[in-house]
Amino acid sequence: MKEKLKAYLKSMKREQIVVYVLLLILLVVIALPVKKKEDTAGQKEEVEQQKRKSGETGNSEVEVMEQQLESALSKVEGVGQVQVVITLESTNKKVVEKDRPSSESTQNQTEGNQKSSSSSSGSTEESTVYEKDSNGGETPYVISEAYPEVRGVLVIAQGGDNPVVIQQISEGIMALFRVDAHKIKVMKMK
Repeated sequence: MKEKLKAYLKSMKREQIVVYVLLLILLVVIALPVKKKEDTAGQKEEVEQQKRKSGETGNSEVEVMEQQLESALSKVEGVGQVQVVITLESTNKKVVEKDRPSSESTQNQTEGNQKSSSSSSGSTEESTVYEKDSNGGETPYVISEAYPEVRGVLVIAQGGDNPVVIQQISEGIMALFRVDAHKIKVMKMK
């Protein structure tokens, strides 16, 4: 088999060899961009999954807040074992940058010496400002993010029958989340 290949290569002209080499290089060049497109498609899928996860950040943020509050309250004397439930008003709100160009025009008309009239008009447009990412996609330019307000907090603690402990828990929650006392309920754990 090797001898036949060697014989075939020797019988080929230089032009044929050059053409085959160029065809091979062309095939390699064509194959490379296809791989990159597949990679970017995979990256886009990952970004979409992250966006879906970030859409669920309301739940994970609540869980993180609950765990932090449980950890802090369990270290307070008299509280003991604790479980916390937090409810929020809404999810995070992102404020996007808006471009608001406006124009005004005034017209004065005079007819003879007696009549004169003037009119003015104005227009304002509002459009969202977008930023381009490295892949060429456009996303709205976020200038700030408003975190949701806490609607209510339920604390179930072993020391939930002691009025002093209840007061300490309520004051701590009011300081952390800026909620009113009537939005906090402390109960005894069984």
